[in-house]
Amino acid sequence: MTDYIALIDTYFLYILQGAIITVELTVLALLLSVMIGLTVTFTYMSRVVWLKTIATVYIELVRATPALLQLFIVYYGLTNIGIRFDAFTAAVLTLGFIGGAYSAEIFRAGIEAIDFGQVEASRSLGMTAIQAMKRIVLPQAFVITLPPLTNFVIAMIKDTSLALTISVPEIMYRSYDAATQSYRSLAVYMMAGVIYLAICIPLSRLAKRLERKGDVS
Repeated sequence: MTDYIALIDTYFLYILQGAIITVELTVLALLLSVMIGLTVTFTYMSRVVWLKTIATVYIELVRATPALLQLFIVYYGLTNIGIRFDAFTAAVLTLGFIGGAYSAEIFRAGIEAIDFGQVEASRSLGMTAIQAMKRIVLPQAFVITLPPLTNFVIAMIKDTSLALTISVPEIMYRSYDAATQSYRSLAVYMMAGVIYLAICIPLSRLAKRLERKGDVS
């Protein structure tokens, strides 16, 4: 027991500091994901065939290839054509690129869940298509998409662990480093698990609460 206390005292704070990087990665990647996702959603819903095709290809390409492969292409592969990113930036761009495809599907489902009759009614009152989207459709779609978006945030937090492979010092990178130094892999990775649980469980409960509210309404 004394050994475990000493191990926690030595490495827990070190691993916990990686949570700052994990949160930074998550926040920046989420912002990028939302921007890309909304753009792709409206592109996909466009009546212009070639725009819809581009959006479809992007979504299918992201969903059909491993996230780790995409990270390696951004960080290692693009150097072959003279494009170089530091590890943190590469991780943000990759996670944002991946998240954009999945958030686009969430946004599209939320918008399509709104009764089109409301749009027609708003247009008959003199609103433009953009006004109807901003004032009628998007506020309702936002409420509908909150539960899946919260689950998406949880998935994004866990996906930041991929940045370990390009030496971004987030939770898993520091855990791996601590396990290598201490030769106590099980205990060290359990510490990392506790940190992930402390971050994700409150979000998971929030998602369930939002889902219940949605069912009641």
